[in-house]
Amino acid sequence: MMRYIYHFIKALIFLFPSSPFLPPPPPFRVPPYASPLLFSCSNSECTLYFLLLNDYYYMFPHSFIKYSFLFCSLYTPFFQISLLSANEMYRLAVSAKRKVLLNPRTCFVYFVAIFFTFLLAYHHRIGQFQNRDDIHYSRIINMRSSSREENITQNKPIHEKPKRVKSNDGGVCSRPPDETRTDVNTFDLFEKVVAGGGSLPQASKKTRTEKLKVYVLPFTHVDPGWLETFESYTKRTNQILDNMHQFMMKNEKMRFMWAEFVFFERWWSLQKDQVKDDVKKLVSEGRLELATGSWVMTDEANPYFPVSVDNIVEGFQFIYHNFGIKPKTIWSNDPFGYSNSVPYLFKKSGVHRNVINRIHHKIKGTLQSQQAIPFNWRQYFDGDGEDDVLTQVLPYTHYDVLNSCGSDASVCCEFDFKRITHWSCPGPKPVNIDSSNVAAKAEKLTTQLERMSEMYKAPVILMMHGDDFRHEISGSERRHKRFDMIEEWNQQHDNFLSVFDEINKGSRVEIRFGTFTDYFDELEKWYSENKDSQPSTLSGDFFPYMCALGDYWTGYYTTRPFFKRQGRLLHSLIRNSDIMLSMLRGNLKQRKIVENEKRLEQARRSLSLFQHHDAITGTSKVSVMDNYSELLHDSIISTKIVLENLTKSDIDIYPRVHDGVEIQQVVDFEKKEKEVKIFNSLLFTITDVFGIRVNNREVVVSIEGKTVEAQLEPYFQKGKAEADSFTLLFKATVPPLSMIKVKIQKGDSEGMTKTAKVEAKDSSAWELGNNWKVEAPTESSSEMETSFLKATFDPTGSLQEVTEFQWMRITGPLRHSVYQKSKNILQRTSIVNVEGPSGEEVDISMSIDITSERNTELMTRFSTKWEKPITFTDSVGMQLLRRDYYKMPVQNNYYPMPTAAVLQNGKQRVSIVSNVEHGARFLENGSVEVNIDRILNQDDGKGLGSGSDAIPVDMKPVDMKFKLVFDQLDHEDSPKIHYSTHSFSAQQAVQSVIYPPILFDGNPKKEEDIEEIEENSNLNFPCDVQLLTVRPLSESRQLMIFYRHATSCSSEKMNNCGADFKTSLIDLLVKLGVKQVQKTDLSGVTRIGEMVKVEYLSDVELKTFDFLTLVLYR
Repeated sequence: MMRYIYHFIKALIFLFPSSPFLPPPPPFRVPPYASPLLFSCSNSECTLYFLLLNDYYYMFPHSFIKYSFLFCSLYTPFFQISLLSANEMYRLAVSAKRKVLLNPRTCFVYFVAIFFTFLLAYHHRIGQFQNRDDIHYSRIINMRSSSREENITQNKPIHEKPKRVKSNDGGVCSRPPDETRTDVNTFDLFEKVVAGGGSLPQASKKTRTEKLKVYVLPFTHVDPGWLETFESYTKRTNQILDNMHQFMMKNEKMRFMWAEFVFFERWWSLQKDQVKDDVKKLVSEGRLELATGSWVMTDEANPYFPVSVDNIVEGFQFIYHNFGIKPKTIWSNDPFGYSNSVPYLFKKSGVHRNVINRIHHKIKGTLQSQQAIPFNWRQYFDGDGEDDVLTQVLPYTHYDVLNSCGSDASVCCEFDFKRITHWSCPGPKPVNIDSSNVAAKAEKLTTQLERMSEMYKAPVILMMHGDDFRHEISGSERRHKRFDMIEEWNQQHDNFLSVFDEINKGSRVEIRFGTFTDYFDELEKWYSENKDSQPSTLSGDFFPYMCALGDYWTGYYTTRPFFKRQGRLLHSLIRNSDIMLSMLRGNLKQRKIVENEKRLEQARRSLSLFQHHDAITGTSKVSVMDNYSELLHDSIISTKIVLENLTKSDIDIYPRVHDGVEIQQVVDFEKKEKEVKIFNSLLFTITDVFGIRVNNREVVVSIEGKTVEAQLEPYFQKGKAEADSFTLLFKATVPPLSMIKVKIQKGDSEGMTKTAKVEAKDSSAWELGNNWKVEAPTESSSEMETSFLKATFDPTGSLQEVTEFQWMRITGPLRHSVYQKSKNILQRTSIVNVEGPSGEEVDISMSIDITSERNTELMTRFSTKWEKPITFTDSVGMQLLRRDYYKMPVQNNYYPMPTAAVLQNGKQRVSIVSNVEHGARFLENGSVEVNIDRILNQDDGKGLGSGSDAIPVDMKPVDMKFKLVFDQLDHEDSPKIHYSTHSFSAQQAVQSVIYPPILFDGNPKKEEDIEEIEENSNLNFPCDVQLLTVRPLSESRQLMIFYRHATSCSSEKMNNCGADFKTSLIDLLVKLGVKQVQKTDLSGVTRIGEMVKVEYLSDVELKTFDFLTLVLYR
């Protein structure tokens, strides 16, 4: 009866204004409240209806609150959640008013209940003003059970009270700038030309009177892993660089380009001083171009941008340290599509020129017909073009010699002079150039170049001359890499010079060997002299990619998720290690610092290697992927050692073997007391429910000497419940960049450690043994409820009706979960009973295993009832890009989802964030389908070939996480918008799922035994600022990088972060022991301004979509 009275009182609050006698509510944030309304289930699916209220004051609001409703359903293979529309809620309210308020007896009963509740609420309101330290806490009290409320009325201390966050206004929301207008937008172009089958009128072609200038740039494309491992390729790549040095020192007219510095560093480390001096001379004279500068040529669909920044920093620092220069041009010929965010990262590192290749075949043809190549690639948020990147796209279908000089591949093949002695051509075979044939050959090449020039406004052409390094055996023919034989260097150089000399005698074309710098310098010079003929501006990205054969390359967004997860885990551990090492640096011996930094350098380079466009994509041979996995795992273990050395404790969870999932350690009780440390590496406070694995039920959890409430529930590993260990949950608050201690003791908790209630229809399916009493569910539904969220559903929905599921519900005071199990998946859907962002999200953990399947793709679908929501996926985590559904085949509609997919209807938004990269497809009915694993049992014709080592059947079980975030925005975006940004809550969800607090366990240490990381609750960084890294550069210098996100403003306020960047930065630098700082570009190479003492630091403005990079001196 009391339960019904309780819920009816809440309903009355919705219907009536608050009492004028109550004092106004204090100015702090109360989280949105989701109240359960209705559920319905069938054998094939279940629907949960609940109401999401914006800025809902739980009891007696100061004034009548205008609230809105979100109407959607979130559909996974196991459950569906729906929310009531405003009209439906209105009908329910009217019905309640008629049936209840007009009944005298009912009114009298509820009047008594309301009167006493009014007195209680008034008492707490007065208490809030008398003790502002209890502001956050008092709001929680009103939502707690009666047993907890007894503690309040008796003024007992509450152990769950969160740490006080420095007072702030919840952070200033910096909206994304208005979208800039450009000549070409790739979203609109795809919609019209690809999806719509339309075309654009060709640009008018002017008769060219100027001499055509052509720069021929020899190169070899080297993959650090694809058909063979990185180590295997390194042996052969060294031969190419040896030949480069030997040949170019004797032939001044020769030019060459190199872009993969993971190879170059290996070769460089083996060279004598004389060779190094020779190569430095080649670089300084502009004959050898060091392009791109990143450690590897990265994939641009899957990485998270802090890793991409590390990839750039690692390469740029190596180049600057050894050559004293920075690269000037990005060379990215082989990734399978391009992000608009990656060139922006290079621009912030000082590079403003770019050469790409693999864009959608129809889009490339359209841009060429418009003479829109080269173009200035502009960011949506860059109104004045300050960060434009001048971008050339290779003209034809590939980057090999056959597609280099013009539209006729057979003619171009005649100028691949290695084929004189190796390989063949589709037409005439190349021959050595002599006086008898040079005129005819020169005319052939000139004609091809002039035809190619018709695609461009400027009479300046870049002709790349190279191909993949190859090492294949076909019959008796042995194919070699480009320029791995000194014979080819002579063939290409000598024959081309003869042709160049002949062509240059005429007045039509001027041609020579040249570099990217030569080409772009001449191109920019022409643009400066021809103001009426400037490059087009272009915005947007180039996904999905379709090659000339009509195949869409979109499966790699998802392929081999186990390896993708390994990369994300390693990145999180490296970042934690870097930050922790910087915070403890002043207390460590120099030998220990160097030892730890060496481990982290190797781990960082392994992670950068994995960003390669045949590694993170999962598009290499089985043996190569296994080698990547071993490198990643070795680095995970190495980074684990660093963390454990710094904390003198054992890391809580990590993978034991290179092809296994993460396993949580058991906290045993050989000694009566254990200590768990929790480190938060983020710039905002985290209040959440944390879990450790224990082997004893009789445990007491305490924080700062106070016993806290805890929850015991079954522990699952590899889809099964463990018989001899349990999950112990407890609530904790960890300030930014801080570590806290939690004591776990063996003993009687006096009721503070509660055993969760377990319910299942078929208890035998879960094999829980005798440790757990499994009850039969009292209803046909499964309910989850906390003080902040209540959800009710029956998890029997499925994308495939033939699939059978078992479900189990686990409820306790801290976390409510529903487990679902099938042949391939164990899924846990949870809500936690905490205040703040964590208590307002739905957490989904999946353990996936499709190793026994064939030609299978596993998806999870989140559905809404919105007819045409605006939909986005993220671009390497920096911005959200518009994605739409088109009536095209499935693969054509998939887009990269490195971290998030977003659906927005008016002011209402649902964000789905994940700790693993995925592909995502938005459907016509307002749903998003996320591809979570896939297996292919035959060759897809993309280069791996056939055989046991080529077919990607090496699937491994993988664990992944999702968070669902609900937002009520304070504005409505235009239906024609092309980009957006996360809300504060969604951005924090992305960071917390990728960089979760890291737990350590061990025996308590005496204070003098180890230097501890103290709490930094005084740090008050703005909610939209992200700390990327504090990584070492040398023994005395570290590189600190911040990024400021633009934010889609929500009606909510954030209490776990602040609004004071400058003061917080100075406080942090002082804590790190930093004496001076030097501002630089993103790469840490080019200085900006003068070195400044920390106490005089003033110029620290950080705009949205921008970075602040500081070199730290101690």
